[in-house]
Amino acid sequence: MNGFAEALRALMAERGISGIALARQVPCDRALVSRYLSGKQPPSARMAARFDDVLAADGSLAARAGPGRRAVLAGGLLAGGLLAVGPETLDLLTWAERHPSRIDGAVVDSLADTLAAQRHTEDRLGSAAMLKPVMAQLAVVEELAADARGPVRLAVVDIAMQWCQFAAWLHTSARGFPAASALWRQTLELAAEAGDATMTATVLHNRAYMAYLASKPGPMIGLAAAAQRDPRANASERALGAALEARGHAMTGDADATERTLAAALGMAGQRQPARWSYWATPQYVDCERGVALGYLAHIDRYRDQAIDALTAGYQSLGADLSGSEWGALYLLHRATVHGRGGDVDEACADAMQAAPVARQTKSASLTGMLAQLHAGLSARYPDDPQVAELADALA
Repeated sequence: MNGFAEALRALMAERGISGIALARQVPCDRALVSRYLSGKQPPSARMAARFDDVLAADGSLAARAGPGRRAVLAGGLLAGGLLAVGPETLDLLTWAERHPSRIDGAVVDSLADTLAAQRHTEDRLGSAAMLKPVMAQLAVVEELAADARGPVRLAVVDIAMQWCQFAAWLHTSARGFPAASALWRQTLELAAEAGDATMTATVLHNRAYMAYLASKPGPMIGLAAAAQRDPRANASERALGAALEARGHAMTGDADATERTLAAALGMAGQRQPARWSYWATPQYVDCERGVALGYLAHIDRYRDQAIDALTAGYQSLGADLSGSEWGALYLLHRATVHGRGGDVDEACADAMQAAPVARQTKSASLTGMLAQLHAGLSARYPDDPQVAELADALA
């Protein structure tokens, strides 16, 4: 980035201007300023020039923006051979970056196709591999949305909203919680402008998931319930909120509320086609979520058996491609955890050993953290078990 972040911090300190004030004067989203300041996102030449003007930097920031930002959308697709898109799409995306004020429906459609391909690539490679290209692309899409006007504006805002949601999810999955929180807020703002109740539900149930990762069932239940509240939101999306709410109830030991909310989740699942960004939210996926929730009640035999059955059936239904994905392997580890709670150390270790190569291949913070937690619990209960020792060697 040629020292852009350092130069920006120094100029802001010298001028006595805060990040919020700078964002207001540029103008841009304050989360974008934060990402520039931390060095997590490189600026385009256009954005660097805007910061130059506001801070009266005499071109010093623009000089540090670095070359090659003209084709971030197209170039990011080719980096590392991530995607196979046609030359017409690449040319159109490159043209869009150079002519942001002339975007039309064809460009919006190509952006939608590109984002869909990125999502399916994450299914194969995991979230860590996608963070850098997606964040660079998001910066360009944000600029396109800032410049869009007239009849095409809402369509461009909709694409920016979806790109922002994908970036927020990647940071959540990679356990980059401060960046994820900022991006979820930004997604919510774009959803408000677009009038998209389904994306609002998506943000709410993902914030509920972040509360789950922080072991905070109170806000988890509240946010997940809020995700179900608006009947205009896609039924499949509301089902995801209900499944997370059920998981929260199970964490607190409320079996009745767990069963009631799971029934609501299964009733909503599949009522409508999932949202474009939640294509994976099938009834089988919700059944996996049912298994995760019931797993927290695994000290009761019937719930333990139901949890294992649901996780097994749901995982098998994912198919070869998704069962080997980062998020597919998470369900293996949830099943391993249920086996461990039931005292079946053999099955717990077998599931963990199957998930370990996926964690290494995808460099997944989620899988690595769950594997470490699972092993620590098994090691405490079965310190002399040879399979636990073998698992430790596999994780080393």
